[in-house]
Amino acid sequence: MAHVHETEALHHPHGSTPAEGALIAFDDFCFAYDETVALRHITLDIDAGDTVVLMGDNGSGKSTLLKAICGLIHPQQGSYRFDGAQVTEQRMRDASFSKRLHARVGFVFQDSDAQLFCPSVEDEIAFGPWQIGLSEDEVSRRVDDTLALLGIGHLRGRAPWALSGGEKKRVAIACVLSMNPDALCFDEPLAGLDAKTQAWLLGFLKQLKAAGKTLIIATHDQSLADEVADYFVYMGEYHGYGDRPHTHINL
Repeated sequence: MAHVHETEALHHPHGSTPAEGALIAFDDFCFAYDETVALRHITLDIDAGDTVVLMGDNGSGKSTLLKAICGLIHPQQGSYRFDGAQVTEQRMRDASFSKRLHARVGFVFQDSDAQLFCPSVEDEIAFGPWQIGLSEDEVSRRVDDTLALLGIGHLRGRAPWALSGGEKKRVAIACVLSMNPDALCFDEPLAGLDAKTQAWLLGFLKQLKAAGKTLIIATHDQSLADEVADYFVYMGEYHGYGDRPHTHINL
């Protein structure tokens, strides 16, 4: 039976300050590319295990918010904390701190080609675990486990540039999962994929959700949003977070 939830239940409560204990907490976060505002006064908290869907028009700041979560851009006003630790440009210059953050937060880019750069699929998946200093045995175990999880063991020795779009997407996800992060950010995960790969990826996102991973997904795809979202974050033309009426149906 379908259960229709009232609008108030769809939006994560947010106030003037982030909630205590939130895994991801933005407080009056502002960021601009030169003179172009990308994020304006974002105050938002995301708890561990939440599946959050970012929605809004192109250029509204969804991808920039994902980059902020992953520590790729930094507040020019306000703050961002991950699991209580403030993430700043200065702290990200500390190799130990940045490695810990990147081990706990993964980012799957919209364009897989922007994420893949190693000579083989095996090397791609091993790259992150090597970077955080895991042992050779542990790196090997993670590569094997991730190849099996994504069903891409047959691609182990292939060059990423020679793969299909769907195969590249699976490898990009594998690279992130090999770090066993707590939170995963996806930027338009279904874009450019055929129907079969879209169906697979939707099912895989549901598996990650069921496993308790924190998911932050930027998408224009309303059907994807309705399938997986615990709540929605709407990015408006003013590059801020604002509630909008919406009816969400859980089957």
